[in-house]
Amino acid sequence: MELAVIILFVLSIAVVSALWGRIEKRRAASPKPDAGSKAAAGSAGSSAGTKPAASRPGRPARPRPAPVETGTSPQAARDAASLLSADQHRQIYAALGQGQPVKALKLYATFTGAGIRASGAAITNLAAHPQPYVRPVPNDDSPAQSTKPAPEKTESDAVREEEISKWAQELRPEDFYKP
Repeated sequence: MELAVIILFVLSIAVVSALWGRIEKRRAASPKPDAGSKAAAGSAGSSAGTKPAASRPGRPARPRPAPVETGTSPQAARDAASLLSADQHRQIYAALGQGQPVKALKLYATFTGAGIRASGAAITNLAAHPQPYVRPVPNDDSPAQSTKPAPEKTESDAVREEEISKWAQELRPEDFYKP
């Protein structure tokens, strides 16, 4: 008899937890009603002594943050793409296409020498408004540019890489897709 009571107790706990999980899933999937219908439903079905948080007179509802604008534009994407060579352009879009925005950010910062925020904004623009590679048109008025040898990596570059990595760890691939 004692064994039957223990088994029934365990089964009742399992059933209650399964039902609670379903209720939570439905609650999460259902759209949120507006504040007016909450207050009406809360006052009609509330038990004595408890009131919903939205209808408390001394406590204002928390303001919701405004939706964040991406601030992307096709012109900004063209400007960002114009700083890249054909191979650099290909590497950055390959990283974006593979769902690796952090790698694309590091590449852009390395190729252009731009800061972290500027590189992040450029990658966001390039991802939101894809640009084909356009070969730069040389100016006839400007004197011939002397080619400089590639600079060697210094300790400050290593520190900069670490700084980019720390900042980029907070980025998600969803941040770079069009809404």
